[in-house]
Order: sequence, then C-alpha cells, then structure tokens
Amino acid sequence: MQFYFFDGAMGTMLQAAGLEDGMCPELMNVEMPEVVKNVHKAYLAAGSNIITTNTFGANPIKLEDYGFSHRTAELNRAAVQVAKKAVEESNLVAKVAGGLGPTGV
Repeated sequence: MQFYFFDGAMGTMLQAAGLEDGMCPELMNVEMPEVVKNVHKAYLAAGSNIITTNTFGANPIKLEDYGFSHRTAELNRAAVQVAKKAVEESNLVAKVAGGLGPTGV
C-alpha cells in the first residue's frame, strides 16, 4: 500500500508570510517567488510528498478581480517553476500538482 501526503492551505501560509488582504496570491509567484518557495519547502520538510502549485485562483475569471487576467499563463508557469525549484532544492522525492479553485461565478 502506498500513501501520498499533500501539502495544506497555501493561502493561510502566504498570509502568515506577508500576503496582505486584497493582494493577489498568485502574483507572489513572480513578485515574491522566494516566499512561495519557502512555503513549499516547509510542507516538504513536514513530510508532504506532493505539493500543489500556488494557482488556486490562477484562472482568467478570478484573476480579472485583480486586473491580471492577461497574465494567466505567466502566473501559472511561474507557480510551476517555483514549486519544482522547491522540490529540487529540498533533495526529496516529491511531485508537483496543480492547485485549482473555483471561479466565484
């Protein structure tokens, strides 16, 4: 039998790391990638063998709330790169999964 352990609440961890109310969490993938990477690393250190990208709201509908729908692809790519780098730097065997949330409509 094989068990998989996923990470937890990315948004809560980002808030603890400085994400302010009204800020776009996905924008941190490009403007504060070290912060996002450190959240991933914390989950890896805690035993997660699958981490989810910081892309819960990284779709054009949700990103339009912040005026960033035109940056959807960029923010998603950056999120994947940050998560992969966290795994690489941790020297652990782990997978990266895409995080997906509702659009709110």
